[in-house]
Amino acid sequence: MNNNMNHKELIHSDFQIKEVEAVVRRDAFTTIHVHVPPYETNILRNLFGRENVTVFERPSKTTITPEQEYDRLCAKYGHEVVAKVFGEDDGDRLMEIVEGLMKEGQLPAQKKALEGTLEQELSETRGAKKR
Repeated sequence: MNNNMNHKELIHSDFQIKEVEAVVRRDAFTTIHVHVPPYETNILRNLFGRENVTVFERPSKTTITPEQEYDRLCAKYGHEVVAKVFGEDDGDRLMEIVEGLMKEGQLPAQKKALEGTLEQELSETRGAKKR
C-alpha cells in the first residue's frame, strides 16, 4: 500500500478545525448564538450586517468534510448567498480557505505532507489550464 497521501484521499475525510462563537442580532428582540467555522461568519455578516455579528474565539473544534462544505453552506444559506460571499467558482475559493485552516490544525509531519500534495495538485491544475 502506498504511504504517500494524494489530494483525493486527503480531502475525502473529516478534519478538525477551530470554531468560533458568533452572536447574531437578528432584530431588536432576537439574538442568537451559533458555533461555526470561522469562514461561515462572512456569510452571517453578509446576511445580517457586519455590525450585527460579533465573533468570539473558542477553544473547541468542529469536524468538517472539506469537499462537502460548499454544498453544506449552499443548503443552509442558499447558493446565491454563498456565491456572493465566496465567488462564483463552485467552491474553489472556499476550499482554499478550508485547506488553510486544515494546515493550522496539523502536526508538523502531517502539515508537510499536506503542503506537498496541495502543491502537486496546484502545479497539475496550472499545467492543465495553460494547454
